[in-house]
Amino acid sequence: MKNSNIFFATISLLLLMSACVKDDCKRVMTYTKYEPIYKTYDEIRIDPVVEPGRDLINPGKIYLYGSLILINEIDEGIHVIDNANPSSPAKIAFIAIPGNLDIAMSGTTLYADNYIDLLAIDITDIQNIRLEKRVNDAFPNYGTDPDLGVLVKYNAEEVTEEVICDDPAIWGTPQIEPFTSVSTGGVSAAAGSGSREAIGIGGSMARFAIDGQNLYVVDNQDMHIFDITVPEDPTRVNQLQIGWGWGIETIFPYQDKLFIGSNTGMFIYDNSNPQNPTYLSEFEHADVCDPVFVNGNFAYITLRSGTRCQGFINQLDVIDISDILNPSLISTTALTNPQGLSVENDKLYLCDGADGLKVFDVADKFNIGQNQLFHDNSFPTYDAITIPNANILLVVGQDGFYQYNTSSPAALQLLSHIPVVK
Repeated sequence: MKNSNIFFATISLLLLMSACVKDDCKRVMTYTKYEPIYKTYDEIRIDPVVEPGRDLINPGKIYLYGSLILINEIDEGIHVIDNANPSSPAKIAFIAIPGNLDIAMSGTTLYADNYIDLLAIDITDIQNIRLEKRVNDAFPNYGTDPDLGVLVKYNAEEVTEEVICDDPAIWGTPQIEPFTSVSTGGVSAAAGSGSREAIGIGGSMARFAIDGQNLYVVDNQDMHIFDITVPEDPTRVNQLQIGWGWGIETIFPYQDKLFIGSNTGMFIYDNSNPQNPTYLSEFEHADVCDPVFVNGNFAYITLRSGTRCQGFINQLDVIDISDILNPSLISTTALTNPQGLSVENDKLYLCDGADGLKVFDVADKFNIGQNQLFHDNSFPTYDAITIPNANILLVVGQDGFYQYNTSSPAALQLLSHIPVVK
């Protein structure tokens, strides 16, 4: 009995000492601090308004529709640019939409996210737009507070301060980015049957895509499908969980398939029944962020580090999808920090983050790294779109929006630049 008392007394003392050490453990650390941002429904549900064209400050995704280029200003709205003359693009309007990150167009109807809502906006007259429909709660929120409202995002700030060793605030990254740039994608398919007007082209980082008479939107875990047979009246018809239900990033419609990029790989869905796509196969890769671009029998996937995906790989993977049920890796090319990409006529236009813009000949899928044609590392790049059959490349990055003539892929000619103004 005496020994038992000694044992329990010893255990109690050790636990007490452990608690004291734990309470006293502090250190000075530099880390990324995440501040939760809440919005009330009144702050979220503000109708879009047209303002005069303004400077690019924090550009996000790009979208091409005819002679118009739409550039997202992250969380604020959309720059509308008249690109009838690519050598002299003109900023003609800014559509203010709080919480906007993604866009798509069909006919004269613009679809945009407004935090958790989906908007359908008639832009027939760009100076007199009209909100046709708001789909409330089209996308998931990530928490609510009775006093503060809806949790819409986290603001990240690097701080140096004394912290308690086990403070959870200094470890990990909040997974709350429903439509971020880890974000974006691909070229929308043709409009399909009927009299539907033209459909635009999105970048490879896109979470919005239009295929025929349906709008597809992916968030972190699900694919949301809206019937847009009546363009101004998007109606939800389905919602599908993708993969394990987390880490979904981009969507790229190609022919009768949907290619969905995620933290862990590429998912392929049969879209022959457009309102009920069915899973076909997947290609797994390391836990890193990736957009996907598909051309012919090949999918091009860029994997990058330095993101919330927390991976350490920076490379281009080329996947053979000729057997759609068994996609297989055929080559890997080491890169710096690859992000958005586009492929046309066996030329790959690739945004390699801080290492700039690169062009590769990809006719030989096994030796892409040995066939680099062009490299400009004078500015950081994010996403790229080629205008089909026009020899024009659109590029967006931290320094602004660029257009190139691609007639000679080994010697791109800069046509114009709209700079970022800080």
